[in-house]
Amino acid sequence: MGEPTEPLANISIAGVVSRIVFAAPDGAFAVVRLSVEGRPTPVTVIGPLAETSAGETLKLEGTWEKHPVHGEQFRATRAVVEVPRTPEGVERYLEGMKGIGPELARRLVAAFGIGAVDVLEKEPWRAAQVKGVGKRRAERAGQHAITRRQEREVMIFLQGLGVSLAYASRIQRTYGEGAIAKVRENPYRLARDVPGIGFFIADRIARGMGIDPASPQRIEAGVVHTLEAFSDDGHVFAPRGLLEQRAADALDVEPQRVGQAIDELARDGGVVIEEQAVYVPWLHRAEVEVALKIAQLLAADRAPAPPLTDEAARLSDGQRRALEAAGQAAVAVITGGPGTGKTTVTRALVASWEAARRRVLLAAPTGRAAKRLQEATGRPAQTVHRLLEWGKPGRDGRRAPFGRDAANPLACDLLVVDEASMLDLSLARGLFAALPPGASVVLVGDVDQLPPVGPGQVLGDLIASKVAPVARLTEVFRQAEGSGIIENAYRILAGELPIGAGAAKHADFYIIHAEEPERARELIVRLCKDRIPEAFGFDPRRDVQVLTPMHRGAAGTEELNRALQAALNPDGDGVEHAGRTLRVGDKVMQIRNDYERDVFNGDVGRVVSAQMIEDEPRLEVEFDGKRVEYEAEALAELELAYAMSVHKSQGSEYPVVVIPLVMQHFMMLRRNLFYTAITRGKRLVVVVGSDRAIRRAVEEAFVERRHTGLQHRLEVIK
Repeated sequence: MGEPTEPLANISIAGVVSRIVFAAPDGAFAVVRLSVEGRPTPVTVIGPLAETSAGETLKLEGTWEKHPVHGEQFRATRAVVEVPRTPEGVERYLEGMKGIGPELARRLVAAFGIGAVDVLEKEPWRAAQVKGVGKRRAERAGQHAITRRQEREVMIFLQGLGVSLAYASRIQRTYGEGAIAKVRENPYRLARDVPGIGFFIADRIARGMGIDPASPQRIEAGVVHTLEAFSDDGHVFAPRGLLEQRAADALDVEPQRVGQAIDELARDGGVVIEEQAVYVPWLHRAEVEVALKIAQLLAADRAPAPPLTDEAARLSDGQRRALEAAGQAAVAVITGGPGTGKTTVTRALVASWEAARRRVLLAAPTGRAAKRLQEATGRPAQTVHRLLEWGKPGRDGRRAPFGRDAANPLACDLLVVDEASMLDLSLARGLFAALPPGASVVLVGDVDQLPPVGPGQVLGDLIASKVAPVARLTEVFRQAEGSGIIENAYRILAGELPIGAGAAKHADFYIIHAEEPERARELIVRLCKDRIPEAFGFDPRRDVQVLTPMHRGAAGTEELNRALQAALNPDGDGVEHAGRTLRVGDKVMQIRNDYERDVFNGDVGRVVSAQMIEDEPRLEVEFDGKRVEYEAEALAELELAYAMSVHKSQGSEYPVVVIPLVMQHFMMLRRNLFYTAITRGKRLVVVVGSDRAIRRAVEEAFVERRHTGLQHRLEVIK
């Protein structure tokens, strides 16, 4: 076989696996060495081949790649695994069996030749007679051989349906030997059971199996998929008529059939229907539980709020009224924009309760917000997840969503939650469930910011219900009056265009014009690398954060992160994983909650070491002084964070914020998004974009009302 000099598509190769270099525990990635006839040295093959064993013959389809460090390698997209059919291959294959090893493998091949694997599977008693094997070892190895054969059959079946190698590997690991029966019984269950396989992939598999597009099975799965899409957009339920129409359009069937499927799902517990609202069951439970717990807290007997301390005497009238409102009921809200003194009121509130020897806990939805709260109050603060002991094993050893709940409540008299606009329904459910009877909770936040990423709008619904006292801070204090950032934040809220530094007395807010997204990206890279550090002395990697409305496009997070990494951190030690390189010095973000590592979604850190150990990438990342190690299988939890979405920035503040706004972002240009983005900046904000995009972001005040029932439930309970 010749040595290809350029990547080729649809290449087929075959060979014997000589060594497993690395296999991720989740089966998503492996590196193997393949002995291919005609090549003097083994070929490096990468792909979802974690179920492969040494000695097996692989028939692969894929493409050649040129890795900058490891050289030529073959990326497999399809694989057929065969039992070895040479004595050498069988011997190597048997070495990997449980309890066999090289010497016993050699003896078994000497006794039974290339049929040794079949003997272990079908007649283990014969294999047991070979010196050193014995009955127990033969039976254990025989069962291992049967399991491997079943895995091969599953992979061949799934790839025969057009399932990619990566998805076939996930399905096989999820269902095991029952995969074929389960997929044949209902391929749509894949969308529910297997991570990464949504309705459309399951639907394609079902079509390949000949399932009728109008079958009830398909329509019910399509309804669930459409309902979950509502949840992904922040809704807690879907109006039935709208759900029927959207599902019918997506499935290309009549709405009447969808209505029948919804009723059938309701009978089976797949959805919950309340009047014309259709819920995913867990969201319905969460909404009901939050409403009931708030009502119980408001109705419970509790000690009166402690008297105000001398610190309150220094507050404005509006701030004192807010402080008094926070003590009127067991659940209260303090809301207001930037510069209105929410932090000052919070500090005075905590001081008065602690002076009366009441137990106080402080929390925020993100690590950065919790750190700011701690710095502002001088008291310990933590994320809501850590406060609730997310993922901690319970008394029975199993992991529950939260270690703190009604059976194991928080030890507090007052809980203060900052950045409460970020509380989605799921997090609020855990938070309220963990509050003991008689405790008080004060939610502090800016209700004009973006709603939470997850389903619900708890702060907004609580305010709108009027069941709890709400203190609105409106006075902007003198220390904030000279800030162009704060002035423009309120201009945007009022529907007025922001004013750049050239037209105002302040010098902390700039607008740089760029019509095309590619031009905006070029300017942002130049600003971050040269102009901002030179003019203001800020460190481009530590102090500057780019916030963009979207992930895709020339001015989205993906392209901006590539460009900024190349400009700000082009050299240094690094590791490659899943088609990207992470280097020492890179700013990275944790994108999943990881209790074992004690890092959570949205935490931002810096790579402090990167190395390959036995061909496996390893990283060490520092988060606020704490170092966390990442092996290959965990690297998918990290992404570059030179640029991030505005939604991901909620609850954080940065010395410098740079915001691209171009018409490519059209669908996301909204007033509350623009307002949220600029209020993340503490000392300098630079907007790079077109006049049209900026004008649209200011004028587009419409925010789609989230479909939630919490406000109504609270009003009814009241």
